[in-house]
Amino acid sequence: MHDLNHQLKQLCQRNRDGSFATQADRERLLTLCANDLAQRGFQHLNADSLKPKHVAALLDKSSRMAS
Repeated sequence: MHDLNHQLKQLCQRNRDGSFATQADRERLLTLCANDLAQRGFQHLNADSLKPKHVAALLDKSSRMAS
């Protein structure tokens, strides 16, 4: 498990907002995002080091998938 995955999982466990389904969906989505960033070559990421370029990389992929 990558550091980012682990940190995001801990973050979800500390912040239990919403229903159980919402919590599970949030954790699943953050795991997918962390895995996607790792596949795109971003290394040594931490939850507090995420920047707009990382979000742009995720959005770029989703917009290409929709086309």
